[in-house]
Amino acid sequence: MSRKTKMHLPFDDWPAEDRIRWETALATGDRFDESGPGAHLAESTRRVWRESYARFLGFISTYRQDLMHLPPNARLDRLIVADYVAWRSKSCGDVTVVIDLDHLRSALKLICPGVDWSWMLTITKRIAAAAPRRHPKSHLVTSDRLYAFGLELMDGAVADVDDAKQVSKVHAFQYRDGLIIALLALNPVRSRTLVAMRIGTHLVKTGNLWGLDIPAVDTKNQRPLDYPIPRELSARIDLYLERFRSRIPGAARHPGLWASNQRRPMCAMAIYDAVFRRTKKAFGFGVNLHRFRHAAGSFWSIHDPANVRGVKDLLGHASFGTTERHYIMAQSRLAGRVLARAVDAARK
Repeated sequence: MSRKTKMHLPFDDWPAEDRIRWETALATGDRFDESGPGAHLAESTRRVWRESYARFLGFISTYRQDLMHLPPNARLDRLIVADYVAWRSKSCGDVTVVIDLDHLRSALKLICPGVDWSWMLTITKRIAAAAPRRHPKSHLVTSDRLYAFGLELMDGAVADVDDAKQVSKVHAFQYRDGLIIALLALNPVRSRTLVAMRIGTHLVKTGNLWGLDIPAVDTKNQRPLDYPIPRELSARIDLYLERFRSRIPGAARHPGLWASNQRRPMCAMAIYDAVFRRTKKAFGFGVNLHRFRHAAGSFWSIHDPANVRGVKDLLGHASFGTTERHYIMAQSRLAGRVLARAVDAARK
């Protein structure tokens, strides 16, 4: 295995049958032609599934070229997957391997819809169960702290402008990032929804207050979302649109709420980097966009446990089971912190 592995086999280099099956699975039909099983998938989902499959093909084309001529379902068995996992484990941790295998299985279900891939799910679960558990520090952050930090960034930008007598790009970016953080703290939408926000379409104003009107097409679960924005933050949105957004190059050319230095709306990675960088500088650890959803669940469970089921609707989940399993901090951890604070207070 001395040859350099192609991390991803380009789509044009995929075997012809694989390309045809992938395109067929994602095809959008009309009244006469049936849509493919993946026609409903968001572009981001298609991308990560395709990347995982391309990575697997890169592995096969380098180390098991003899399998490339076989149909897609004939290339995989438990031994091949074991070799693939061993190869992936050299460059990434168990959690990344688990995610990659899950995406690979999802891609295979599209390409080979009649094949039972449940055995891959079993392998994935075993690797996940054996992976070491680490709770990221961002679990310690709740929505109130994130909201306050967003306000601090915006207030700092305003104060600096007052001293400098003019708005610079630096001021505009700081205010914009603070607004992103504060808005996410109150309305923890998914990354794709945040990126899609357009002034007048998703961000709408009624009287003196702004609100978010998110159509189903811009949500993961294809469910429309409607969030009111309180007076304090609405006033800050007014200030952003009137004073700061216009200082970002090219902002007047598009309706994207989050203008970038590239004369177009910010992409998902640009927003992620901005928020992660700001929070890391403030807290000592970066908070990624998805952690805002965990922060909301944790904050609600701490301050209003009797009505915690409302987190389901806030996050746009179909069932409370998903909310409780993934987004609400365990009550044992909350109780442990209360006891720790009480013990610390008694010692003092």
